[in-house]
Amino acid sequence: MPAKVRRIAIMLDLQWPYKRHAGIYAGLQQYAREQGWYSIIDEFAHDTLAPLRGKAVPYDGIIARAHHALYKQAARLKLPLVNVWASSPVRDKVPSVYADFEAAGRQSAEHLLSRGLRNFAALTPPQAAAQAAAVRGFRREVREAGFDCAWATFPQNPWRDVASWRKAEAAIQRSVEGWEPPVGVYISDEGMGRLLVQACHRRGLRVPEDVAIISCHNEETLCEHQRPALTAMEFGYERVGYEAARMLHLMMEGEKPPDAPV
Repeated sequence: MPAKVRRIAIMLDLQWPYKRHAGIYAGLQQYAREQGWYSIIDEFAHDTLAPLRGKAVPYDGIIARAHHALYKQAARLKLPLVNVWASSPVRDKVPSVYADFEAAGRQSAEHLLSRGLRNFAALTPPQAAAQAAAVRGFRREVREAGFDCAWATFPQNPWRDVASWRKAEAAIQRSVEGWEPPVGVYISDEGMGRLLVQACHRRGLRVPEDVAIISCHNEETLCEHQRPALTAMEFGYERVGYEAARMLHLMMEGEKPPDAPV
């Protein structure tokens, strides 16, 4: 009798074609091919699972950017779930695999310090756990080198509406006006990095000579195909997806997941 083909639900917000979504998908798909799994994109897996009462569960496991609703349904059905979202609201309750953002922050600071910079700043959303970790690493490295780092925030989702966009523009402009060039800056994403470049140009500041910018994520279209190019961190999200699938595999085999995130 042939072995049962495992069915894996994937919930990764794939409408956003960023590496932190699509790269993870590619990595877990590589593992799925190696194991002969059947992977199913279900961006509303929590809704798929909600009405099930004593019926056959359609999945053997889930890999997701997990939120409360999904965690609740997976726990109710005792369905193995692996989270791949560093800012997930249930990251402390669900076995997780994600990039080491604190290490990324430290490496960003090391890079800027090695260029001889002595003034530093960071710009991030206020409530993202991943970016809080990155700024923690960045500021710690700067402080240990004997310098200070200004930290300002802008809206979590500047693209949500006009008001949020204007708030982001204003926050970035205020920050730029308070800097003493040359300054090394960590910013949470490429889109805001581009907005920062524009704000610098409006003040007559050169990038990178006066303001050296490191973006958290390396999306080549935004980082490399405009001038000036943006320096950015490359996380290797395919590995995150592959290791998440490996963890899910162990859980489906009945093994206990690690107590701490990988």
